[in-house]
Amino acid sequence: MDIGSKTAFSFNFLKYTINVTESVVVQWCVMVLIVVLALVATRKLKKVPDKKQSIVELLVETVNGLVKANMGSKYKSYVPFIGTLLIYLSVLNLTGLIGVETATKDFNVTAAFALVTFFLIQYNGIKKTGLGGYFKSYVKPFWPMLPMNLIEKFTVPISLCLRLFINMLVGAIVMGLVYQGMGHLAFIIPVPLHFYFDMFDGIIQMFVFVMLTMVYVKMSASEE
Repeated sequence: MDIGSKTAFSFNFLKYTINVTESVVVQWCVMVLIVVLALVATRKLKKVPDKKQSIVELLVETVNGLVKANMGSKYKSYVPFIGTLLIYLSVLNLTGLIGVETATKDFNVTAAFALVTFFLIQYNGIKKTGLGGYFKSYVKPFWPMLPMNLIEKFTVPISLCLRLFINMLVGAIVMGLVYQGMGHLAFIIPVPLHFYFDMFDGIIQMFVFVMLTMVYVKMSASEE
């Protein structure tokens, strides 16, 4: 089984050949799907919500509650980011249910998510404590701790990246081996495994990533 992301198509730009992987195409499709659903779900909003609007309001309230409970009311401005991360990761992790390999089993994809979170953490630390407070956090409680503090800060994106990548990759490998080993019998028998690896595990990994993102962002402002 090929655990890497295959090239979907290539094109030439100036003197370079650019390969676009399947995981990138899946992400494009997911982004388009989410944008279309968001536009449809938020059209003609009413004072008395119908079923469609009730679902949207429930989702918004859930994300609002999640951010408030884990980050505090002062972080209300982070609701759009956390909500987008929650929805986007959920859909990416669930694509296996329709026979499309999850983009999050690609190390490049999970590394990009981790880097976005890492830069958000640094931004929040600087915003809340100022440049002086941010750089002082590298030498607290005393300056010999600088190497350990550097390691601690820069292992955050590595941890986030590998946790999501390895869990989704293992699920993809297991399902691939099941289909290869069972032949025609794999039409029905793997359904429970899909429920676990694609749905249950996918949602759990999304939740863990989102929760850790909120925790790390909140912690970056307490390093005064």
